[in-house]
Amino acid sequence: MPPSQKLTTHLLTLHSSTLKSATTHPFLAHAGTGKLPKTILAQWLSQDRLYAQTYVRFIGLLLSKVQLPTIPTAERKKESGECSIQEKIMRVLVDALVNIQVELGFYERTAEEYGLDLNTVTPGQEGQEEEEGAFGPNEVTRGYIDMFLSSAGEKRALLEGLTVLWATEECYLRAWRYAQSFQSQSQSQSPSSSSSGQDADADMDGGALRNKFIPNWASKEFEEFVVKIGCVLDEYAALELGGDLSEKGGLEKCEGWWGEVVGLEVGFWPDVEGVEV
Repeated sequence: MPPSQKLTTHLLTLHSSTLKSATTHPFLAHAGTGKLPKTILAQWLSQDRLYAQTYVRFIGLLLSKVQLPTIPTAERKKESGECSIQEKIMRVLVDALVNIQVELGFYERTAEEYGLDLNTVTPGQEGQEEEEGAFGPNEVTRGYIDMFLSSAGEKRALLEGLTVLWATEECYLRAWRYAQSFQSQSQSQSPSSSSSGQDADADMDGGALRNKFIPNWASKEFEEFVVKIGCVLDEYAALELGGDLSEKGGLEKCEGWWGEVVGLEVGFWPDVEGVEV
């Protein structure tokens, strides 16, 4: 990676074909066109909720790695004019924790409103469900859980966990912006149609995606949050990758986590083969 290049910019040049597959999956096209059956949406949403629950533990582990400066903020600001990078990281992580708490409540309210079962079992998981007697993560969700806990583990550098945080949110935003693009195309072709009302009522999921989920996950507010994470990551990486961490393979580890995230993301979307868009 060239010294002047940002870490996030560098990572986006890697695994580009996998990233495209992960963020333009057929599931997202069905979601954007209102042709995603309730059962498939419920399967995915059930797993995404488990992902979000583990995200809480992940952020908590990252917060435990933050080392705030001993000198009061006001005194340091007189010299530098800004907060320390550790303070910036803490603020981003606290925002992430608050956001996911709100998100979990949003899942449950929306699922109840549209009749989506948040304990829906993924096809092929039925035997496991009966054997264990309880709903749980499927194979890909388990991979995400393991990655979260591993990247934020005791022996991992904070930079690694921040890379995973940014990577997951970047992929999520790109994916739902892709789904949203189908609605934008539909509106431009038929200016008189609205993004809710009769159009949403005709959707196979009853309008949950069009009215609630896509506007939330493709919002300007979410984009601003992802950008904020990226800025903090780039600033921290510029400091860390220029020191001892580079000798220990710091960049290579970040590259490895990026590859793992985009690989998991491809498999996280349910199969929609046989459902016509």
